[in-house]
Amino acid sequence: MSRYINRVLGPGEQALYAAEIHWYIYLNGVFVLILGSLIGRFGPWFVEFLLGTDVMQESAKIVQMASFAVIGLGAYLLLLAYVRQISTELVITNRRVIAKYGFIATTTFELMLSKVEGANIDQTIWGRLLGFGTVLVKGTGGGISPIDHVAAPYGFHNFLMKALEKESVAR
Repeated sequence: MSRYINRVLGPGEQALYAAEIHWYIYLNGVFVLILGSLIGRFGPWFVEFLLGTDVMQESAKIVQMASFAVIGLGAYLLLLAYVRQISTELVITNRRVIAKYGFIATTTFELMLSKVEGANIDQTIWGRLLGFGTVLVKGTGGGISPIDHVAAPYGFHNFLMKALEKESVAR
């Protein structure tokens, strides 16, 4: 499947900067996978410690099934994060800002550089420490929907400001 940006570039239009989604989105899936593994490894011991050997032997299959279910959930969360990462695009071209997210059902926002007023960046404490944030590009009369977990959001912001300077000089 070709990238959205390659399909919508007009004649003479070039992609100048593309933001990426940060690896942080994978942490929930990794955490759940580890939890499932810990349940599988230490669950029988924990049941035996709390309730005795007889109960542990009777519930071993249940603990094993719970472990597999949690591991399956973790794998599903990792798959969702991967699909989100590959299906989200935030691009600055020499003419516009383009945001696209979604895999099968997609949402796209395109804003001409001449209509961009600025950009806001929101960062949580974790986002500040790990280098990700939410980007919102403000346009005249509207804006682009926030894109969460953008890696290096200030790099995107700085590049957008430089593109806006070039746009205003060119007019």
